[in-house]
Amino acid sequence: MSTVIHFECRNVTHLATRSRDGVGGIVLHHGTFGYCDGFASDTDHRWIPTGGVFLEQLIRDHLEERGGDARYVPQAIGSADQAHLAP
Repeated sequence: MSTVIHFECRNVTHLATRSRDGVGGIVLHHGTFGYCDGFASDTDHRWIPTGGVFLEQLIRDHLEERGGDARYVPQAIGSADQAHLAP
C-alpha cells in the first residue's frame, strides 16, 4: 500500500522545477504527510489539503501520462471511489 498524503505543495516556483517522481519530497506537516513534487524545493511550501490521497496521484509525470487535468478530487481515503485508488 502506498503512502497517504494529506497536503500537497502548490508553490508555483516549486512546480516549475522537474518532478521528484516520488523520491523525496515527503515531509511531516501538521502531524500528517505532505508532498512537494518540485525537485529542487525544500522551503517556502504552499500547502493545500488533499483530503488524503495516495502519493502516486500527486506525481506530475504520472498525471501527464493520463492526459491533461487528470487530477484527484480531494476527499478522505475512506470515501474514495475506484478513480481515487492507486493502481
